[in-house]
Amino acid sequence: MSGSLRLAALEHAGVDLVAGVPCSYLMRFFAACEGLPPGRYIAAPREDHAVAVCAGAWLGGRLALAAMQNSGLGYCLEVLTSLHLMYRMPLPMLVSDRGEPTDYEEHRILGQRTRQVLDLFGIPWRVATAGDQEAEASWLVRTAQDGRQPAVLLVGKEADV
Repeated sequence: MSGSLRLAALEHAGVDLVAGVPCSYLMRFFAACEGLPPGRYIAAPREDHAVAVCAGAWLGGRLALAAMQNSGLGYCLEVLTSLHLMYRMPLPMLVSDRGEPTDYEEHRILGQRTRQVLDLFGIPWRVATAGDQEAEASWLVRTAQDGRQPAVLLVGKEADV
């Protein structure tokens, strides 16, 4: 058991590498990633680096997941469009769902527009709920692989299980 039901579900769905930039909304998930065997978790300095690592992993035959907070999604747009979308590379993504009126301002600006950004780029997304990790992991991996594109699971603070 990984210590995170969400990470365990993603591993069960076939994810064998996680690259990402930690977010407090995904604290339990990232803590569990720290306990993965060497080479299965890459702590990236920026979100676009995590996305690029996942592209390289996919080219090497691995299924990698990019994990980040939604304010970091902006860093990824160039890599997502010029690599993953253009060359039809699957990329499951776990993205924190920040932006509530009580959240810090830097999280509200992009956080309140995350869904529109994903829609604008044609990236399928869905909102996570606690207790539905297996179905969500299956949807995320299947959508990314079948569509050969990025797919996003938005995870709020209460859904980090």
